[in-house]
Amino acid sequence: MVAPTLAWASTPTPPVGSPGQGLEISPPVIELEADPGQTVTAAIRVRNVTRGELIAKGKADDFGAGADEEGKPRLLLDETGATRFSLKYWVSGVPDLRLAPQELKSTTVSIAVPANAEPGGHFGVVRFTAVPPELEGTGVALSASVGTLILLKVSGQIKDQLSLTEFGVTRQGKPGPWFEYGPLDFLVRVKNDGSVHEKPQGSVKITNMFGRQVANLKVNDKGGNVLPDSIRRFELAWSEKRLFGRYTAKLSLTYAGNKKLDSTLTFWVIPWRLIGLVLVGLLVLFFLLRLGLRRYNQHIIEQANNRR
Repeated sequence: MVAPTLAWASTPTPPVGSPGQGLEISPPVIELEADPGQTVTAAIRVRNVTRGELIAKGKADDFGAGADEEGKPRLLLDETGATRFSLKYWVSGVPDLRLAPQELKSTTVSIAVPANAEPGGHFGVVRFTAVPPELEGTGVALSASVGTLILLKVSGQIKDQLSLTEFGVTRQGKPGPWFEYGPLDFLVRVKNDGSVHEKPQGSVKITNMFGRQVANLKVNDKGGNVLPDSIRRFELAWSEKRLFGRYTAKLSLTYAGNKKLDSTLTFWVIPWRLIGLVLVGLLVLFFLLRLGLRRYNQHIIEQANNRR
């Protein structure tokens, strides 16, 4: 079977005859906390956005961090057993939903945390695949599905530990510390060496060579999570073009309440081509003035000699 693709929020309304991508789900992410041995629930809403009747086939899977470091989840379909961060075996009550055109239905799934569950983060996705009623039970699996990510934190001896893998500045992908002009981009890469998902947030404050703050760029203002055993990158754009001199960028991140990550870098912006053109222009002007002054002096001397 072809591995399904997954959309976390919704997909556009497809034309009649292609209901496989005709579902919309909300919320895209649910974050929960539980104690070992406790059962918690998650409420999910699914809508049929097509003009035909659909059956939304429900299923739970595990997910992990994608390889692109951009926070995109990766379905773990080939896992045959529970992993350290597995959640799917704790999920029950994922029903199939029969949906009329444009119908919205709510459902609740239960998550039974084992009494011996490992403390920390556990990650799963409840997803629904659209199947036309006439194909139900035929074994036909369509490729597209929509899902809600579930991030569950199990209480206990939890390890909160982030490290800064990279903090740098670039222009069009080329690193500094010397640049000719803006705009510039800042790259922040954070690694999670702990046992639970973390949500680092903060800013990059930029000051010029006179100590005046000229920019305050927000890091992870949308609240993205960094999963354990993964790296996530955050890219910040500084759109200012007219820059000159030495600048200092100070990164400050906070996570897990009061834990911090800080770093500082310096870089220079010198528009050397423009400065070169100005210098050449000044040199040309200097020689023109010098030549003009020499000719003027010669003219004055010639007039004085003619009067004698």
